[in-house]
Amino acid sequence: MDNIKVGNRIAMLRKKSGFTQEELAEKFGITPQAISKWENGHTLPETSLLPLLSKLLNSSIDSILMPITVEVGDIISFGIFEWRVLDVANDKALILTENVIEERAFHSVNNINKKITWEHSDIRKYLNGEFYSRFSASEQARIIETSITNLDNPWYGKNQYDNTFDKIFLLSYEEVVHYFGDSGALENRKGVEYDVMGLEYGDAIHDEYDKARSALNLAGFNAWWWLRSPGGPRNHTDRDHVTAGSVDNIIWLCGDDVCKTDGGVRPALWLNL
Repeated sequence: MDNIKVGNRIAMLRKKSGFTQEELAEKFGITPQAISKWENGHTLPETSLLPLLSKLLNSSIDSILMPITVEVGDIISFGIFEWRVLDVANDKALILTENVIEERAFHSVNNINKKITWEHSDIRKYLNGEFYSRFSASEQARIIETSITNLDNPWYGKNQYDNTFDKIFLLSYEEVVHYFGDSGALENRKGVEYDVMGLEYGDAIHDEYDKARSALNLAGFNAWWWLRSPGGPRNHTDRDHVTAGSVDNIIWLCGDDVCKTDGGVRPALWLNL
C-alpha cells in the first residue's frame, strides 16, 4: 500500500468535505498531529477508525486505502457504466462512457425555439438532474462540477452563448478532435460535403480517426452520438436551423435536428480518483 497516495487521498477528501485537520481530529478524539501524519504518509489510520473515516469523508474504505491509478485510454467502471479515460490531471480524470448508453432528443420538439444551445437544452437538464441522481451519494461526491467552455460552431459561427457549470456534460467538436485524433481538418476547414438521398448534408470531417470516434449502441450496432456544440445550416442556406453537433464516426459540422429521438448519449464528467 502506498502511504503517500493514501495520505494525499485523505487530505483531498477532508478538504472536499469541509473539515480542517483539527475538526476531523475532534471527531476521532485524537490530535491534529495524528491527522497530519496520515496525510503526510507517515502513518495510516487504525483499522477501527476506518468505518467512521469512510462516513465522514463520504467515500468507501477501499477508495480511501486503494486510490485508483488510471492512464489515458484505460476503461474503468463507475456507477453501472464502463468509461474511457480521456485525460488525467491532479488526481482527477476526464471520462466518457465507452459507448452510447441510451437514445434521446437533444431538446424536446414540444419545447423548441431557434436559439437552443447546450445551456438551455433538455439534455443538459436531464444529465445534471435525473441521470446524475442514478449515482450513489459516495459516487456523486467524486463527480466534479466543472466550468464548461461553450464555443461557437467553428465553421458557421452559430452562437453558443454563455459558458456553464456542469457535473455531467457532452463533448464539443474541439474536445472530440483533441481526444480522439486531430488531422487538422477542423482548424483548416478541410471538410467533405455529403449528399445522402439527394439531400446535401453540409460539411463534415471524414479522416483517419473515424474508427477511433465510433461507438456502439445497446444492441451492439454502430451508433451516432450528440455533441454539445451548435450545428450549422443545412443545405448551405441562411436559415437558422436548430441543430446540435453530432458524431457518426464522421464529425458532422452541420449537426442534427435537436428533436431527433434516436440521438446517442455519451456522457462525460471529471472524476476525483
